[in-house]
Amino acid sequence: MSGARFLPSPGDDVPERVGDAIRERTAIQPVAGIVLGSGLSHAVDELRAAATDEGIEIPYADLPGFPPPTVVGHAGRLWLGEVRGRALAVFQGRIHFYEGYGMPMASITSRVSAELGARTMVLTAATGGIDPTLDPGSLVVVRDHVNLMGVNPLLGWRMPDGSPAFVDVSDVYDRALADDALASARAFYEARSPVNGAVVPVPVVEGTYAATSGPSFETPAETEMMRMLGATVVGMSTVPEAVAARALGMRVLALSFATNAAGASVSHEEVLVASRTAANVIGHVILDLLDEF
Repeated sequence: MSGARFLPSPGDDVPERVGDAIRERTAIQPVAGIVLGSGLSHAVDELRAAATDEGIEIPYADLPGFPPPTVVGHAGRLWLGEVRGRALAVFQGRIHFYEGYGMPMASITSRVSAELGARTMVLTAATGGIDPTLDPGSLVVVRDHVNLMGVNPLLGWRMPDGSPAFVDVSDVYDRALADDALASARAFYEARSPVNGAVVPVPVVEGTYAATSGPSFETPAETEMMRMLGATVVGMSTVPEAVAARALGMRVLALSFATNAAGASVSHEEVLVASRTAANVIGHVILDLLDEF
């Protein structure tokens, strides 16, 4: 990518090889990379419905060095297309740290997006609610995160001169994009509220994402610890991709859908069912913010 000689890297060549394979199939140069988390792949339908053409869809298995996801609810396909004049790279599913891959692979979506020339990263995820006032089904626009994964996403990354990747993470999540995403999501829900005068809470808030390594869900004691740390939701992704994107000079927007109350009994299948209801609002927000990418 342009300017790569000034940016840090974990030292592998996977993004370059994936980028070459994609460029052999299409000349599309995305302005943004979008990652659709567990059960959220249906959001691509809204984007494709607004596309100027069919674009191109590539299975992860066809991308050299890009491992296919092993998690139900992650389709494992990359769609590239032009939506209302803005080219997008939409990753339907991600690679997780808990699948046994290192952090370079857990952030591969951001690294490939940067290689293709994207300057914005939109990360979506199904999460558990930590804040006791958060209703299941709420959309949380991420303002900050707490990394409890046990390893820094930039561990082993080096600058071109060989020095460690000392990256400022005081502003990982772009404030302007977050502000506009909040307004867009709230408008989406308000437009669908009953018109008979009933007061309906708008399930859109802003907050902090706590990231754990997974794959087990949180104990009640762990949930209480994260609540004391100021977390709003907890998940097993997003942070590796967000930190990597920031290190690569990208703007980051993160949208988390609270599927359940963390610390309570939950199954992955329940997470998937709840997540599907969030796909429409996520697709709406992305379409609303296209001109800012």
